[in-house]
Amino acid sequence: MIHNRKLVALAAGVSATLFISAAAANNGIQKYELNIQNQHYVDCLGEDVAFDINVIGSYHEFVTASGKYHLVDHWQYTWEFTGLFSGRTWFAHGASPYSLNVGPGETFQWGENVVARPVTGDGPKFRLHFRFKSTVNANGELVVLIDDVDGGDHLDFIQCMGKP
Repeated sequence: MIHNRKLVALAAGVSATLFISAAAANNGIQKYELNIQNQHYVDCLGEDVAFDINVIGSYHEFVTASGKYHLVDHWQYTWEFTGLFSGRTWFAHGASPYSLNVGPGETFQWGENVVARPVTGDGPKFRLHFRFKSTVNANGELVVLIDDVDGGDHLDFIQCMGKP
């Protein structure tokens, strides 16, 4: 199955986090929390922005009678962004569904859509939106590939809304 290296690395990191920090829950659903901190230059804001993402997730994995492995993962997250030059802050929250089905007819998909709003004042809002999906048929042929990221950083998809 063809994957973007960053998405595969993120998925591997998330999977490791899932198995390390998951707590037992009802119906085979596991819960976890993680925190991601980094910074990124946002062109439309004209500055580097530090971000702090807190994720509360839940996942369920199972194998069907035919031997196909499934992982369904759902993130609920909050983002806090701080402009490193201006000191302006933004806040966002959202959800990101993720699913992986391994076996004949493999599918991997993940998407994100979030709008960040200024904490104070009427500063610019910005949006992050992207999708990734690949499907391989039973013959091993790639039949669907939607890769908005395509080798880049998903934070490159930040778009300002309104005036800066």
